[in-house]
Amino acid sequence: MKKFLWFIIITFILLVFVVPPMIVFTPVLIFIAILLRTISFGARINEWEERLRHRNIKEDEFIDLYTDMKTMWWVPNSPVTWGRLRKIYFSSLHSRELTLEQKRQLYDVFQKLSVRGIPYPQDRKNQHRPDDVKYDVF
Repeated sequence: MKKFLWFIIITFILLVFVVPPMIVFTPVLIFIAILLRTISFGARINEWEERLRHRNIKEDEFIDLYTDMKTMWWVPNSPVTWGRLRKIYFSSLHSRELTLEQKRQLYDVFQKLSVRGIPYPQDRKNQHRPDDVKYDVF
């Protein structure tokens, strides 16, 4: 009988003192986790925009950019953030070092992030180097 009484007392203590704070703090913890994730996504977008502000993306940076953008599942809803994402995309779109397939992969990632105002990458045949011109003069 004493074991049963202790079980009832422990159950009562758990129900009164442990469960209500868990019910209250679980949404708070979820909110804090989402807030921290949003801040980290915004910081990564800002870092890439700062890195690519005045130049185009290089081929060795493509994998890092692609994996960073692929891991994002949500983008902070602000015009500044959308503008930064468009700058990052146009930096990759105008890069001569990336292949057309890489540009299309980035386009798909940015489409999943719901970035508006980005054109689909197209092959521009008239912008390729002529075969008879030598560029390795340095």
